[in-house]
Amino acid sequence: MAETICLIDDEPAILNTLSSILEDEGYQVLVAKSGLEALKVVRSESPDLVILDIRLVEAEENNEDGMRLLAEIRKRLSFTRVIMVTGYGTMETQRKAFRDFQAFDFFSKAQFDSEEFRKAFQEAVEQAVRDRQAWKDKEYIRGQHFENWQHDKAKSDR
Repeated sequence: MAETICLIDDEPAILNTLSSILEDEGYQVLVAKSGLEALKVVRSESPDLVILDIRLVEAEENNEDGMRLLAEIRKRLSFTRVIMVTGYGTMETQRKAFRDFQAFDFFSKAQFDSEEFRKAFQEAVEQAVRDRQAWKDKEYIRGQHFENWQHDKAKSDR
């Protein structure tokens, strides 16, 4: 099964470019054009990585709908990594994404075709998959210990 990446951006050209890059790398790509659409997608699919635009609507100068969505994703999806992207980012926005919401990385849209961007999304997906599997393994072991304890207790009660 291919790892899943969700792209969230309100610019069709960006979605097309990124989709092509990621599909060429072998990932399953989900696309959302708004915050509301994105919430539906990430809740139903639990992607390994979300690549999220900070400014989803060009209605106002300081629009940071993407930051609010990042907070929601981090609260609900502990294994999903998020890479923030922007054409307008400031250092303060970047610090906030890392400090307040634990973004995995931060890129300008001009960097999409760079080797650094490729390495970042590959690393983010690998980390999400590894952490999710470690959690599943831990839960399985807990279940096995409980079953063994129940079995041993039943034997000693006889």
